[in-house]
Amino acid sequence: MLLSSNEFLPRAEATLAGLEGPVRDALSHHGEPSVSSLAREFPKDAPLSPSALVQALCPGPLSPIGFAAVVMREVLPRVDAVLDASVAEPTVVTGNARASGGLRVTAPLVVLGDLEVEGVLEDCGPDSTVVVVGRCTAWGLKTSGNFLVLGDLVVRDVIQGIYNDDSLVVAGDLTTRFLDENDHDVSSYGEVHAEHHFENGRSGEEAASLASTFLVPELWNLDLGELHHDDLFERIQRGEPVFTATPQPQQRREPDAPTAEELEGLDIEGIAARASKQARAKDVVYAQRRTGEVWLLRPGSFPMHIFDGQRFLGEGPPPALDVKQRASERVTFWRKRGDLFLEIERFGAVIQLHVGINNGSLKTFRFAFETSDAAASEVRRLEARYTGDFLRVTSVIPGRGPLEREFAHYGGPKAEYTSAIVDGTTLVTRDGERHPFDDEAAALSALEDWIAAKRQAGFDLKILEWKPFGLLGRR
Repeated sequence: MLLSSNEFLPRAEATLAGLEGPVRDALSHHGEPSVSSLAREFPKDAPLSPSALVQALCPGPLSPIGFAAVVMREVLPRVDAVLDASVAEPTVVTGNARASGGLRVTAPLVVLGDLEVEGVLEDCGPDSTVVVVGRCTAWGLKTSGNFLVLGDLVVRDVIQGIYNDDSLVVAGDLTTRFLDENDHDVSSYGEVHAEHHFENGRSGEEAASLASTFLVPELWNLDLGELHHDDLFERIQRGEPVFTATPQPQQRREPDAPTAEELEGLDIEGIAARASKQARAKDVVYAQRRTGEVWLLRPGSFPMHIFDGQRFLGEGPPPALDVKQRASERVTFWRKRGDLFLEIERFGAVIQLHVGINNGSLKTFRFAFETSDAAASEVRRLEARYTGDFLRVTSVIPGRGPLEREFAHYGGPKAEYTSAIVDGTTLVTRDGERHPFDDEAAALSALEDWIAAKRQAGFDLKILEWKPFGLLGRR
């Protein structure tokens, strides 16, 4: 059936005059509905199909498309429809619509009756404007586009808003177990019934902490300050539990900065004064009361200063070392608090100690010992010193991602950079190389050979990072 401007627009005038209450409020969320907003979409003396009118009004504010849907409901015969797993073309269902599984909407969808989705309903803004004139139900709703429901919206498990460009607007009641507005405009002109409600503007760290009381642990990460929404909706679609059986104690992320208890008894002011004229007590990023060790770092101002409880490391000239050889052993530690790392390399009787912050500054200290055995004994001592405060890692930082070593060469006409990770049993480099091995130990051994080769070519360690910004970080 085609829509004629001569018939459709007068009906729109009459419909507009009768709009009131929550429906009118919802239609006015992006501006007052008007007949002129519909009239301009009709070609002169030519009718439009319902889907063509919908396409002409999208993307755009909800008022015109919502108003058009209300008018179409009055003039079009009702025909129910069963929707496939996706809606990829502008679609108008004049009656009720039902999807027997999940439904992904990537084009405008208007349902003039009720919409029932037996799974996760996901739109893809800005191209996926969705309007439901009746009642909308689903197991989960993941919305990034404009989504208008003029009846009630009932979502069994979770509603998540994504991005702040568009809106989820409900004229009736909004009911769900967990509503996460995230950074999205969510407005209901009826009542909101949500057992757990995270409002627009919540921080990631706050969300993860609050979610720890009711979502299964696999769906939140305190260290990253994230909710794993993709995993959450995949679980809902598969029919797997996402909520804990009973409320759990709220988990909170430990602070990055040392606590008052960790600093107790340490003369931080005195240590900072001995470190540098620029050092301040508030620059302390790590402290170990048991040994009196203090790390001082002011990003962009000076490199890491380490007071080991008796002296500052690296005060004397470093011993000579041919680091082009393969390291005798390597031990890597990572501290989630503050994202600090510590890497110990031993080359026979010489130890290199790299300390720094993820994707930030790095400082290297070097110490010589009388024998290789003495140096190996020092490595064991350092391992014992930091175990507990730091995690020992090989190829992955737990909860974060692959450990990447970036090397730099500043000796040529321009700086060169390269990096490598061990991905399972494969050595992957930014130079485009992928070398598979039988196990992780063999891949890590190959990494040592790669590092030695790069140092022979004039490269040296620039940074360790778990969230790289180069090619490997986007894998």
